[in-house]
Amino acid sequence: MSDRNPLRIFLIGFNKCGTTSFHDYFKANGISSVHWRANTLALALHRNSQEGRPLLSGIDQWNAYTDMNCIPGSPWDASNSTGKPLIEGCRYFRELHRDYPEALFILNSRDPMQWVRSRLNHDGGRFARAYLKALADEGISNRRQLKQRWLEDWHTHHAEVIRYFSAKARRQFLLFHISETPVKKLNRFLERHVELSCREFPHHHRSA
Repeated sequence: MSDRNPLRIFLIGFNKCGTTSFHDYFKANGISSVHWRANTLALALHRNSQEGRPLLSGIDQWNAYTDMNCIPGSPWDASNSTGKPLIEGCRYFRELHRDYPEALFILNSRDPMQWVRSRLNHDGGRFARAYLKALADEGISNRRQLKQRWLEDWHTHHAEVIRYFSAKARRQFLLFHISETPVKKLNRFLERHVELSCREFPHHHRSA
């Protein structure tokens, strides 16, 4: 990839599916990577989409993008998202492919029940409480309903992503289950585009 057409890698699974591990893996391989940045990635995606600009406008200095979500009320000690919408940046996969048609897309995945438990426990439960508050207008008012909503979102998103890339850009897409897919599959997927110096995949929050 040239400077005018830089390599782009988008992680298009949900948070708590190895996003920090991917971020560290990219950095270890000399790939400029960005992770969450206290909601600013998701807020920029949303704003650019609303205003008809390429989605990475203003945040295009990186090559790899991980954990692009915004939960209203976070960060907990100094929120920059009060009054902002709930944004799951991975849902913008179609628009990202439209704007960056040569990009690589990785659907980071894990067992959905383990994922739900991890989200419920994230940040001592503050993540789940903030998510519940953001969904209050939709009638989601307790943890049981939240768990069901997350599972529905997980299955819907996975089905939509796999169907889309199977039809549109099969060679630019990888489904990577963080506890089942061999890392060599990830390495093979990337080494057609970038030289890899670190071929091990770090695992953060294994028990989460």
